[in-house]
Amino acid sequence: MTPPSGDAVPLHLVEEVEADDGWTFRFTIDIDEDHSRTIEIRMAWVDYNLWCPSGSARPSDVSHAVMRLFLASLPPESVPARLDAARIRRLVSDADAQVPTLIQAHPR
Repeated sequence: MTPPSGDAVPLHLVEEVEADDGWTFRFTIDIDEDHSRTIEIRMAWVDYNLWCPSGSARPSDVSHAVMRLFLASLPPESVPARLDAARIRRLVSDADAQVPTLIQAHPR
């Protein structure tokens, strides 16, 4: 099964900050011509290692795939302004399979 991509909503990485336990990324999403919003997503090392065990993808590519899955699963205005990447597992039952597929489908 091909996972939904969330490509309908323009997504832009604004900032990436690395910490000892992972990263924080800030994205803007364009909801329409006059409305955009900022979403901050935290991704722990453990999540990165699960979704990209080879370490071959940049952390920003992994976070981008997670954001695409959030946007494919929720209306853009419903995505919380701050969230943890692991939360996608509660929203999408096969997220751990879909995220690596999205990373490969949309290399950055």
